[in-house]
Amino acid sequence: MHNIDSASLHHSEQQRISEVLDSYGFTSDWKGERGKGGMNNSTYMLHIDGTSYVMRQYETHNDPMKISFEHQVLEALQCSNFKLETPSPVRRLSGEAGTFLPVKDTLTGHTKIATLFHYREGVNPIWDKPAQLYGLGKAAGALSSAMATLDITLEPVYPPYYQIQDAYPLCSPERLLQLCASPPESLIACAHELKQLGNVLPDLFEALRGMERLPHQLVHGDVNASNVLADQQNGEICAILDFEFATWDLRVMELAVPMSDLLTMDKSEDWMWQAQEGLIRGFREQVSLEPEELLSIPRLILLRSLDVVMHFISRMFEGIDEPEVAVDQIVKLKERMDWMSLHEARLREILVY
Repeated sequence: MHNIDSASLHHSEQQRISEVLDSYGFTSDWKGERGKGGMNNSTYMLHIDGTSYVMRQYETHNDPMKISFEHQVLEALQCSNFKLETPSPVRRLSGEAGTFLPVKDTLTGHTKIATLFHYREGVNPIWDKPAQLYGLGKAAGALSSAMATLDITLEPVYPPYYQIQDAYPLCSPERLLQLCASPPESLIACAHELKQLGNVLPDLFEALRGMERLPHQLVHGDVNASNVLADQQNGEICAILDFEFATWDLRVMELAVPMSDLLTMDKSEDWMWQAQEGLIRGFREQVSLEPEELLSIPRLILLRSLDVVMHFISRMFEGIDEPEVAVDQIVKLKERMDWMSLHEARLREILVY
């Protein structure tokens, strides 16, 4: 099997893709290009006999248990009453079957896990109007309702967001506070933000106590514009992607995550408040939240941003990302915490409305 019209791909990438396609039983020639991907994985758009596929190469880990859990969630969703499209893993026809396989990068010598998905039509939405966020909230709420019904036999690998002390061994809360007190040279660009965060993070860590008493269920955990697709004709959300971090967590986290991601968009305050109200309304039309869950959201918004910081500092320590990635997320966390100190009262008003 050979590739055609894929000159933009390195020879090592072409070899790796051909190996993966062989394992899935494809014998025809293929053509492909690199996808946009995310910050955690590499993706390739592949075209074979008039059908399109997406190949994902996991860059964050080589843990088959994490991918097995993700794929079991996806297969269960395919059998549920969830109306939107979700990724559908292609089942292998050779080797030990399954839906993924380890492949060696001949350029680096590293072994990564790769998997093949059926292609989903749509584009990542661009938030031009605050009213669009109602659709995102409604989609996230519908997903939450569907995920609550799934029967998953595997144990989740990722801990809940609020158990952040267990999530990042390379960047524990204690290590993060040390970095805040004495920023290393690699993070000197955000030394001022780190020192200020060192004064407020202990209160946030303390506020996570007792979260285990709130309602839990299976969650996607990362619903945002990069992980949803909109119909190119009407702009409505038509698919939710990237279930890599799906786990058992707080039900309300599915709303807190997109609310957190809204806070550092380059929009006016008025635009942002309209968007938040629409997002909340769309979600709550699908999911009935308890008062205690609504009260927890301001802390969970900050927890989401803190989790991203610890994730990318860990990747920096592992040599996966350059320090600039972690610096950007540290600055965003500081911005969110500043925003919350000014606007938490108003946020609570629209949450209980």
